Amino acid sequence: MDIEISWGGYYASISDDNGEITLFRLLDFNRDDYHIAIYQEKFQSIPMLNEVEGLSPFIGHAPFDSRSLLNNKKVLLIGSHQLSKSDLAGYMIYLENFDVPSEDLEFLTQSILEYSKEPPLQLWLTLVGEELQISKIE
Repeated sequence: MDIEISWGGYYASISDDNGEITLFRLLDFNRDDYHIAIYQEKFQSIPMLNEVEGLSPFIGHAPFDSRSLLNNKKVLLIGSHQLSKSDLAGYMIYLENFDVPSEDLEFLTQSILEYSKEPPLQLWLTLVGEELQISKIE
């Protein structure tokens, strides 16, 4: 599966059942899991970036196994907007609950904020056995 990964990216997820479109925002991504903010709004067509930037997340942070991205082939990057520390607040609370040291949290926060300034990465995701393989598409 090819996918554009953009920290701070807004994504439309299209249901196979009824074609309904839901929205999430990518906070972080790695080989093991991805972390998103989830919006409650539903759409009948793919919204434009300016339609979603002003929305507030219904759930500020939710972690998912990165392999689950392979189950949903209909995920589309709508556009990106640079993340802020407040966008990452729920994610940081989650990590604090796993006793991640504060200096590691600060380093991760700064790294994510920097990643969110970058253009999207074109990646190819495949499953080899139980392990997610990630390749950059040039």
